[in-house]
Amino acid sequence: MQETAVEQPDPPAANEVVAEAPQEAPQEAPDPPELAFTDAASATRWVKALPLSNVAQAYQLLVEQLQALTASTMGPRDRATIAELIREPVAHLHTELARRYAGKPQPLDEREAEAADQAVALWQALWIQYSVCLKPLLEGTTELQGVKAKLLQRALYVGKELIIVHGYARRVPSAELWQELHAYYRLAEMLDCAMVSVSDHLLPEAEGLSCYSMYSHALLLALSDPYAQTVRQIELTDRWLGQWARKVFPYAKQRENEGPVIVIDLEGPHGAMLAATGSGTHAASVRFGYPAKLITSVRRRLKRLASGSQPSDLQLGDDVSTEAATALLKHLDQRWHHVPAAGRRKRSTAVEVTVGGIDAAYFRVGGKSFSRQDPLGRDTDPTRYLQTVGGISDFDRRREQAERSWPWEKWYGVCEWREATIKHQGDSNYHWFLDQLVAVREDSQTRLGFVSRIAIETDGALCLSIKLWPGDPKVFAVRLVNPNGSEEVPVAAVLLSDAPEEPATLVMSPRAFALNRVMRCEEPGPVQKLKLTHIVQRGGDFERVAFEGVDANF
Repeated sequence: MQETAVEQPDPPAANEVVAEAPQEAPQEAPDPPELAFTDAASATRWVKALPLSNVAQAYQLLVEQLQALTASTMGPRDRATIAELIREPVAHLHTELARRYAGKPQPLDEREAEAADQAVALWQALWIQYSVCLKPLLEGTTELQGVKAKLLQRALYVGKELIIVHGYARRVPSAELWQELHAYYRLAEMLDCAMVSVSDHLLPEAEGLSCYSMYSHALLLALSDPYAQTVRQIELTDRWLGQWARKVFPYAKQRENEGPVIVIDLEGPHGAMLAATGSGTHAASVRFGYPAKLITSVRRRLKRLASGSQPSDLQLGDDVSTEAATALLKHLDQRWHHVPAAGRRKRSTAVEVTVGGIDAAYFRVGGKSFSRQDPLGRDTDPTRYLQTVGGISDFDRRREQAERSWPWEKWYGVCEWREATIKHQGDSNYHWFLDQLVAVREDSQTRLGFVSRIAIETDGALCLSIKLWPGDPKVFAVRLVNPNGSEEVPVAAVLLSDAPEEPATLVMSPRAFALNRVMRCEEPGPVQKLKLTHIVQRGGDFERVAFEGVDANF
């Protein structure tokens, strides 16, 4: 395909670039299997015969043949063509593997972790094929001159897919992954093809596709913080960036600019960072991206969604709701435009946490386990009459089991009024997922919140961000009042009292909410009725609902 230049204001000059190409990766296997094809034609037949319905078998065949291809003396043009042929089944297998590990509670179990490892191994084995082509590319071989932009865009695409794999698995990418990705883009600059337009059948809706747009795509994807997104949100962000990534160009020279700047160090061990300004002295390896056009596009869509436009009208897709699109666009606006406030470094402290849904929260807040037979959370048994004796009136027969099921687990980090950022090294008693109800105890004060971010650092440490609700928690047993006046069995709930930031809400089990549902709250004191008015927040294992009093004020 003939390469054509993408229009771009103020392109960086080639003499501004000093770069080194990525190093060829060493052979992964000392004794690779025999190569099943000898050229692009035979490779096409082999790929068509792959048993893609059998994920394990197809994975093994692909990895083995990619290892054999790495060790072979295949010419660079044939190698690049074969890599292009294999890219599609690799993408297909990754989709199948992702069903096993993507977005699953952390830490992953053995089967899930193996699927994530296999996805990484597949893309890495494919990435090596492009590394092997770099030496002849730098030497100016005529075989690759007409496809150098496409070759490097494909390599950057694989790097972007590895960012997605790590996001799905909640793993922070290694320094080596980022350095390899940066090196491919530096090579595109060196060969003066960063802005050359290419096509890619795996990205049919992408606009202005080139090496720089693919590189920006990967940087913006990581900058969007996939560890705070659901799998569906990561997929949508990736899809939308196919249209938007070209709006951010990595300039070698700083420009006059009002607003934040995206700073990229092509020799750094991490991706892009958002800064208030790019002013000052920087190394020659630093690039500057300006997100103003991107943010204008995001905010225009938010405004139109608020005025009644449908996501499909705004090129967001006909498979996403207005509510979901609005929530994700607001998150992206925050990540791509709002520079985090620079506060003073706070000392790490011990924080205790526990999870287990509303019953665990009820136990840790109220100090007693919940029983559906007694509205005060006490158990009933044949010796109930003994409860009239003061010494055992609050006996909790399920307490030992509750302590074993929902123990306090010690983490370390910073716990502030609205958010805790904590870390745990080693095995956790619990499995963690986004929007999970959490009880947090610091200095004997217990509060409730939900998991807003999960990331596993390269050293294996599990890191959480927990958004904390401002109201003081208080436990209740609530009964649904039916239209005929009858009542359902009690269920656990936690009341979050009024706070300056927001009115009182009730935290309950999932699917507890129904519009205008009347419930009776029982506690030591007067019985009170309330009517549920709307859902404030729907989490993974809870609902937080607003209410109004029926015959008493809360």
